[in-house]
Amino acid sequence: MSSFEGDEIFELFEPPDEALFYSRGDQDDPRMGDIVLRKIKEFEDVDVVIIGVPQDEGVKRNKGRPGTKEAPNEVRKYFYRLTPFNFNFQKQLTELKIFDLGNLKVDGTLEQIHERLEQVVYEFVRKGILPIVIGGGHDIAFPDYLGFAKNFDERIVINIDTHLDLRDATQRNSGTSFRQILECDFKPKKLIELGIQNYANSIQHFNYAVENGVVIFTLDEIRKAGIYSFLEMLRGEVKGFPVHISFDVDSVRNSDAPGVSATYPDGLSADEVFKIALYFGLNFNVKVLDIAELNPVFDVDGRSARLVAFFILNFLTGVLNSEK
Repeated sequence: MSSFEGDEIFELFEPPDEALFYSRGDQDDPRMGDIVLRKIKEFEDVDVVIIGVPQDEGVKRNKGRPGTKEAPNEVRKYFYRLTPFNFNFQKQLTELKIFDLGNLKVDGTLEQIHERLEQVVYEFVRKGILPIVIGGGHDIAFPDYLGFAKNFDERIVINIDTHLDLRDATQRNSGTSFRQILECDFKPKKLIELGIQNYANSIQHFNYAVENGVVIFTLDEIRKAGIYSFLEMLRGEVKGFPVHISFDVDSVRNSDAPGVSATYPDGLSADEVFKIALYFGLNFNVKVLDIAELNPVFDVDGRSARLVAFFILNFLTGVLNSEK
């Protein structure tokens, strides 16, 4: 894949809305809106880049509830109000150079949007910059994976999800990403799906997963093990390989995240996903994080968007304090 430089990347994006960068104007009470960079000339000094993908075409194709196109800015609204301080760690997020690139331009077909996203992710991973991609539907996982995978000989994908997302990929949509990943020319060393629930997946998709070596950890299995014991066990599965993490917000129970494309009464709790995010940042060699299926149209008091904002902060705190 050919590379391209900063000016070419900027041309693919709408800059973030300045009004979303919250500030109290108080140097003794900095917020993420004070810390995250919104303008740069070069990418060389950036550690993390935030990318929004405001489209829900993949959700519509999958007969889901539209509205995920509003998610990137909704997450920003809450993310930039939070403070960078965590009581449990010496290093604070003021030390991490985070740049908000804005929202990818989403004109054209879903396939064309994916092609642009793949190019951007590829370039940032190549430069050693960690992209955090906020969708949008879960169809973003496939182009994110391709951009990631083309930089490494071996790689692992972890999908946090209620669903396996292994639907037939004749026409890509929000439910086909992980089948596309398994059937592409850059097959992962391992695909791990965690948080998978009963009565949310077909036996045909489960059989396909088994036949193709997918490692599945159901919600019941995670709870039986306990979250920390489960994460320690999962660490053995990953073993330092470069990792793409994909977080579908519908993996979280409805009471903690009502604003998703496909909601379920049970699921991981907010506390559990925050622990997962922190642990992944601390212990896994994560090269790409994407977050999908947040649907502000159906949210309650911004509960789901706040959860995503906290998920990102926990993950970044782990990345900053990692000794891996």
